[in-house]
Amino acid sequence: MHQTFYRRVGFKRIFALSRRYTAVGLLFCSASAYANDPIATEASPKQILLNQLLNWLPADTANTAMPQGINDQRFKVPLCPQPFDFSFSDNSQRTIKAQCSSTNWQRLVRLKTSKSKTSSAVSFTYAYELQSSIPAEQLISPNDLKRIKKPHRHTARNALNKLPAEALFASRTLRKGQILTNGDIYYAQTVAVASKTIPAGYLISEDDLKLQKVDFKVPKDAISDLSGLQHLAANRLIHPGSVLRKRDLKKAKLVRRGEEVILSAGSDRYSIETTATALQDGYFGDQIKLKNINSNQVVRAIVSGSNRTRALR
Repeated sequence: MHQTFYRRVGFKRIFALSRRYTAVGLLFCSASAYANDPIATEASPKQILLNQLLNWLPADTANTAMPQGINDQRFKVPLCPQPFDFSFSDNSQRTIKAQCSSTNWQRLVRLKTSKSKTSSAVSFTYAYELQSSIPAEQLISPNDLKRIKKPHRHTARNALNKLPAEALFASRTLRKGQILTNGDIYYAQTVAVASKTIPAGYLISEDDLKLQKVDFKVPKDAISDLSGLQHLAANRLIHPGSVLRKRDLKKAKLVRRGEEVILSAGSDRYSIETTATALQDGYFGDQIKLKNINSNQVVRAIVSGSNRTRALR
């Protein structure tokens, strides 16, 4: 049977057909391999893009940053006839806009920075380490502290790096070996304290207070200046030696409705005074109505002190 087939077709014809189909099979296999080869289809434009991007980056950035996502299969890069264009898309310089103007293609490429142990410099800062335990509210002497040098990233942000001129006190119990922070200390401060008992509602004067340096922790709203306390009244009973706080004071009612007050009028050179009846309550600086006792005329005046007013010009 085979001999009959060979005689009919001929050996030369069979050989030619076999060569033709073999060539077609090889061509199909090579095309299929080319289609499945990432280097032949996508890697080449991607490699061109990556090389041009690394050459475009500044030297310091190229050493510590690596483009992300380019090797992802979803990241398609066309074959660009001319070099790709690059630009930073934000101020942080962590996102790059890559584009090919001839194909209207553009993509964003993110940079991932990596700290190099050999190239990155370690910054140091100074701090103070306790050489002994300190109870709360006790004085911290210079002998209790040792100045040390530590890497900045291993030091608390509020670490004390410079000793102040004022005396330091522990705000809580401190342990030996602890790094001192601003929250661990407080300073000796000069504050206003009551020199005598001040009843609630009492109009405060400078004679009722004195400035005193204390070595204990004072409230944040402690008053340290006696100026500006005029026309204020005690909001509660204040004992002698107590630190005066802002919440202990309130605006004093200097004029009460129905009471007689002094009404002054004139200029800086001369002035005249008369009595009037207050028709309104008033605090310092308030503008209220008064009734002149002599003329029964209603006038407006400004509260200038305790039961004192000044007529409007």
